[in-house]
Amino acid sequence: MSTSSESQALPDRSCKWYEPKMRIHLRLIKFIPEPLVLLLYAMLIGLVGGYGAVGFRKLIDGFNVLFGMLKDQLGFMGRADVFLLPVIGLIIVSLIVKRFAPEAKGHGVPEVMAAIAENGSIMRPRVVIIKAIASALCIGSGGSVGREGPIVQIGSTFGSTFGQYLGLPERYLRLLVACGAGAGIAATFNAPIGGVMFATEVILGSFALQNFTAIVISSVVSAAIGRTYLGNHPSFPMPIYHVGHFSAFWVYAIIGIIAGLWGFAYIKVLYFIEDWFDARKWPFWMKAAIGGGMVGLIGIWFPQVFGVGYPSVDLALQNHMGLALLFVLLIFKLLATSITIGAGGSGGVFSPGLYQGAMLGGALGTLILMFFPDLGASSGAIAAIAMAGVFAGSAQAPVTAIMMLFEMTGDYNIILPLMITSVLAATVTGTLSKDSIYTMKLTRRGLQINRRRQADRMKAVSVGEAVETHRLTLDSTLTIAEAWRCFDKNPDWFALVRNSLGIILGSVARAQVLEALNSHQANELIVKLLPKEIYRVDERADLAEALQKMNTLGVTYLLVCRNETPIGVIGSSDIIHAYKSVE
Repeated sequence: MSTSSESQALPDRSCKWYEPKMRIHLRLIKFIPEPLVLLLYAMLIGLVGGYGAVGFRKLIDGFNVLFGMLKDQLGFMGRADVFLLPVIGLIIVSLIVKRFAPEAKGHGVPEVMAAIAENGSIMRPRVVIIKAIASALCIGSGGSVGREGPIVQIGSTFGSTFGQYLGLPERYLRLLVACGAGAGIAATFNAPIGGVMFATEVILGSFALQNFTAIVISSVVSAAIGRTYLGNHPSFPMPIYHVGHFSAFWVYAIIGIIAGLWGFAYIKVLYFIEDWFDARKWPFWMKAAIGGGMVGLIGIWFPQVFGVGYPSVDLALQNHMGLALLFVLLIFKLLATSITIGAGGSGGVFSPGLYQGAMLGGALGTLILMFFPDLGASSGAIAAIAMAGVFAGSAQAPVTAIMMLFEMTGDYNIILPLMITSVLAATVTGTLSKDSIYTMKLTRRGLQINRRRQADRMKAVSVGEAVETHRLTLDSTLTIAEAWRCFDKNPDWFALVRNSLGIILGSVARAQVLEALNSHQANELIVKLLPKEIYRVDERADLAEALQKMNTLGVTYLLVCRNETPIGVIGSSDIIHAYKSVE
């Protein structure tokens, strides 16, 4: 081999290697089997998720009291006090979110899904505090939103933060994020099975067995904490209702179809109003004030739309609401929720969906029983089943809907109608919209979350996600001898070549450099080893497209580009590694 004294000392900028630090997790698994360590993590996240859900509920109660006192002080204004409370609340929420954590705006679950899909499951710790305060304030002041989205985001953020502190790889971070989401749902609704289903079906989009155990542990621990402090009873205690003979189950097929149509309407109206607010060139606080005023106007005559609204749901389930009021609250809850979210509020869309389902089911049940009084069913039971239908359709999560509504009502008699209605509703909404109420927000950002959840793993991962970022990098001005010294110090088999502007030119293999060195080309520049023509692939292409392109062109790697700017290379080994890492 030919060497030179000049090549003994290489500039730091020309040869870079990213070496992972020794982390706490690596030390733990030396003494405890890794699967058990992950279960310990899940248990801890369940504890924090449970106490977080309890604390969040208490925080909402505190803001309810605070705004109740403010309402008393404004009593001299008559009905105007009702109008002003959502205005004040939304302005404060928008200021907090704008200043401290913009990702705390909206309903939370899409942000968790986006963190998993495009940010390596990394979420900022401050979101826990900001989301809790903003959402509790929004609900307490009368904003028409739910509490499940915030607690999902809060639990997931803790799971992500905890995993980052331990230095866990991305696949474990993703699991801990899902554990936090499941824990939040399990505690806030006293629905441990529903929490597991929500985390796997909605957050991860996968029922892979390796995810299941940790999420179950987290949800069970969290639900136990919730039951200790919030009571061990269903979220919606129901009288014993009969759902009718099996021959009358055609009713639930109709309910499923109508609930699916309403779920589609829910998605469209929510994002239409959000777009309307986004299109306005007003200051953010003005949007909040106008949105709060619109919600307040509705609340003057129909205060049932304020907050989470579960007392009204209870009345619908117990047949204590008239037909006209059911229809009116159905429409106004949809509008109030969409306006609250669109104007900059913070809170979930799951609970408002349940509310709308209860009103829709109660109204349809009342109408159906007018014409078919001998069905043996009650409008209250139909209302409960329609709740599952609207959620199953809007969230595209029929399994979660079935299990959660069964747990939340505690009535096993409704399980068969629940299954019929939920599956049909999800099918109808899915036929009309490829996106759920959660994924629509991500699709509009350009993130194709549904592709990641395909059964074909080669189509479930994009090229950009498979690009190896921690890779040896060589300066294009290096000679082959200098390049070999970089390889000799590091275990990489391939290295990126960058020019003086930092632009990636291509990739060279260790074997190429060694062969050139043995062929007496030590003083040639490393760029001489790059192919004359390097083919490109967009980072949004999937692995199947990239592999097909490589086979067609007969090349070993492709230059990965983002808006025409190279960000890395992908070769067959990267594709194989990414394929194996998909769970």
